[in-house]
Amino acid sequence: MAVLRREANSRRLNRAVVRAQARLEAGIGDRWIPSLLATLLGVSLAWAGLERIDGLMTGDDLAGYSQALWLITQGFEPRASMFGTGVHLLELRWSFIMYPLALAGLLFEPAKVLVVAQGIALGLAVLPIWGLARRVANLRVGAASALSLAYCLHPATHRIGTIDFHPGALAIPALLGAAYFGATKKWVPYWICVVLALLCRADIGLAVGLWGVVLLGDGERRSGVWTLGVGLVWSLALLLVGQPIIAEPGLAVAWSAYNGQTLSDTVLGSLRSPMTSLGDLLTQDNITLVVSLLTPVIFLPVLSLRHLLPVAPLAGLLLVTSSSQTPFAEQSAVLLAFVMIACVYALNRLGTMGVDRVFLDLRILFALAAASGLSFVVSSPMSPYEQPWTWGDQDPVDVAILEAIDELDADTPVRASPSALVKLSNRPWLYPLATDIAPITSNMGFPDFTRAVLTVDRDLPDRTPESRQDFDARMAQELEFVLQYDNLDNGVALYVR
Repeated sequence: MAVLRREANSRRLNRAVVRAQARLEAGIGDRWIPSLLATLLGVSLAWAGLERIDGLMTGDDLAGYSQALWLITQGFEPRASMFGTGVHLLELRWSFIMYPLALAGLLFEPAKVLVVAQGIALGLAVLPIWGLARRVANLRVGAASALSLAYCLHPATHRIGTIDFHPGALAIPALLGAAYFGATKKWVPYWICVVLALLCRADIGLAVGLWGVVLLGDGERRSGVWTLGVGLVWSLALLLVGQPIIAEPGLAVAWSAYNGQTLSDTVLGSLRSPMTSLGDLLTQDNITLVVSLLTPVIFLPVLSLRHLLPVAPLAGLLLVTSSSQTPFAEQSAVLLAFVMIACVYALNRLGTMGVDRVFLDLRILFALAAASGLSFVVSSPMSPYEQPWTWGDQDPVDVAILEAIDELDADTPVRASPSALVKLSNRPWLYPLATDIAPITSNMGFPDFTRAVLTVDRDLPDRTPESRQDFDARMAQELEFVLQYDNLDNGVALYVR
């Protein structure tokens, strides 16, 4: 009797599972699963970004773009002092997308506008991934869900979405959308996605142009040729022709985007020294970055190199010109989009075609889900081990920084430690304080127009009571700064003159 009951229970469970799968395949899954995942991811990333702002955990990049956005909202040219002397916002990456974002910046805090927009964009990327999986690769709901979950849990998604702001992140849903609409031959939304991607960064045109080769391989001759032409012309025209025109003659160029080089300098330098560039490409940091992108998706993209290769030239350019100070998102945002596209087609190749859907071995899906989950726990900045729920908490040092900021007028030119930069970004003149060298007046760079200096000991290397005393004396005697705010216990000091 017990055996019969177990068999009956097993049959009932199997029937329930089959009915649930049938309902999901009938349309319920397509309506609710991608929308739910997109909402959860977008909200969590936007929340994490806002919490990092409140907890003073942001750095130079968000401060620089926030200052540029604030300048646009005030009707000024976006030559943010955070990016260097006289550097126009468009000199960095030709991110025209910043101008539409300035409309929201008129109503809300610019820094918060940027991190929320970034989180929403990364959340929206789930929708074209689901569309590619279901309507192009003909995967079943389980496979599409596993792939979408892999993107949502990918540590690269969280690093891009939570650590400062990067215009390339806004291009991820546009690139995925272009791949989906191109595969389904919906050309009006396809070109809208292409335009949005190009407006995020000029160098993305290299990847967009080579995507035209994929379209040519699919038999879309007209769209492929136009995509190839538009992408390459856009990138090369802006990088090699537009860059010298917009840059102010005789002024220093942006130091934060490509280690002291303009984009045009970067492209030309890579072309002039291929052997040196190859050596820079194969550094340990670059190999580690590529592996970190592929591991959470169990290296599926290597099974569909045709859809991964269009991003190879851009990836090589970004990796060659990177350094230890280059943000992870600057190197990986566009790469992540193509990794997910290649994953979709790889799963299609691994499966077996049924009546109208591709069936995959459940072991592959379990391996994908397990790899994604483990990578999230071990490597993601939003892992429970990192305690992201505490990011918005302010410790005594944060409180002291905010008290020091309250001592400053809104238009005072100030040089500050990274912890304070975002909170000070709504002003015309703001400069980062060097944190990779010992804090002495001779190497900090305090020209006459700098009226205030805000130092935070936790951001400075080898800060000792003796070096602090020497710094105070030099600031007073050599540069005529007065110590206006001093919280010695928490290591926060404000000097003005």
